[in-house]
Amino acid sequence: MSPPPTVQGNVGRLEDIPWAAALLADENFVFAPTTTRIPKDSGEDSFMAETLNTERTVRSWVTQHTLPQDNTRFPISEARAFIDVGDGLNGYPATMHGGMIAALMDELTGLILNVNNDHQNHLSGANNPLNVMTAYLNVSYKKPLPVPGVILGTSKIEKVDGRKFYLRATLEDGNGQVYAVGEALFIELKSKI
Repeated sequence: MSPPPTVQGNVGRLEDIPWAAALLADENFVFAPTTTRIPKDSGEDSFMAETLNTERTVRSWVTQHTLPQDNTRFPISEARAFIDVGDGLNGYPATMHGGMIAALMDELTGLILNVNNDHQNHLSGANNPLNVMTAYLNVSYKKPLPVPGVILGTSKIEKVDGRKFYLRATLEDGNGQVYAVGEALFIELKSKI
């Protein structure tokens, strides 16, 4: 399935990278908007939509997710992101700063919840936000992550327990080399912030 116009411009460069082109063409995944990259009048998501949306930081972010499998609250089992990063995120030379890796893990673990919520809103015609916050995020750094370049982020729901969402994310390259693993607990708030 071809990407919607909102992500089409970001896909062009990715299609020149063989591993990314192969994944982008996988018919088990569909494109989705990356809502946290869209500036909002309220200032919500400004960190990803504005601060980290430059040629030297996160140049582009293309989201895909698996096809919905059932009519449960979370029918989408996996989301992934093709993240094109510049040279302005270094800790050591040509190596992504560990704090930036943690920020990406926070975004990736939330991504699977966002695509599921967007899917449910699309089905119902509603516009109900999913009000969640990160309760904890544990990041295991496996190898230094080289930058600039395109990295693959993956995101899955491990378990749902009432208002608690246990999530897992990875940052890896096109050969399956995992650079970092994130495990998070998100809590659904009782009321909107």
